[in-house]
Amino acid sequence: MQSRGIPDISANGVNYVIAIDGTFNYVYGTSASTPVVGSILTLINAARLDIGKSPIGFINPTLYANPGMFNDITSGGNQGCGTPGFTAVTGWDPVTGLGTPNFPKMLAVFLALP
Repeated sequence: MQSRGIPDISANGVNYVIAIDGTFNYVYGTSASTPVVGSILTLINAARLDIGKSPIGFINPTLYANPGMFNDITSGGNQGCGTPGFTAVTGWDPVTGLGTPNFPKMLAVFLALP
């Protein structure tokens, strides 16, 4: 039986600028980074549809088969709350998963799929 780690991938979650009632503010966390990853996948789907291919569907097998389409994060960690947390290392780690998306590389991989 195979299992997968969480997170699969990561994205910057700090200093996203938003506007509320004409005032600019910064937001942080997965509430900021998750829409960015969703937007990347939406752009990939749009590019596939433009050339007559179907949407990408479940992406995890493609992610793990193509780790080179991510920027591997190899330093830092998530220490806090009285724990040592985890440390980023080369390859998949429990802090950043496979890394952060590299859109041009992801687009090429997903466009090459049937």
